[in-house]
Amino acid sequence: MRQIGILCLALALLPFCAPASDFDWLVREFSRESGARQVHIPFFGLARFAVAVAHPAGTSGLKLAIFERCDLEAPRFTTLVDTSVGPSWKPMIRVRSRNSESTNIYERQSGRELELLITSLEREEATFVQVRIQPQALMRFVDEHSEKRR
Repeated sequence: MRQIGILCLALALLPFCAPASDFDWLVREFSRESGARQVHIPFFGLARFAVAVAHPAGTSGLKLAIFERCDLEAPRFTTLVDTSVGPSWKPMIRVRSRNSESTNIYERQSGRELELLITSLEREEATFVQVRIQPQALMRFVDEHSEKRR
């Protein structure tokens, strides 16, 4: 009986001992730096489960964080994201507009899969999306849908 209690305690503490993912670290650092709180999205857990099971267009993982009322300038936003995600993520696309909007897309190879991290800052709203994609499945999806358009 004592071993079951110790096992239950260990399982309860396991999430606190595991290192945070790059995405979780980025979200936490952004929240700390900007003073904004993450917006709760109802039923998003169900959407993540559906993506994990169905693999639409070759996607097998989905993470999303949205912030409102954040106070951060575009150059600081890009610097914060670059330092938070570390060298494993390679910047692919960087777009900055004249009105202080910033979008950055990063990629990293994960075996045969490709992970994309999309970060966007528009006025007082920030969005972070991370997806894991199987490139071959995505290309099949694109080919199938481009044939239907013709």
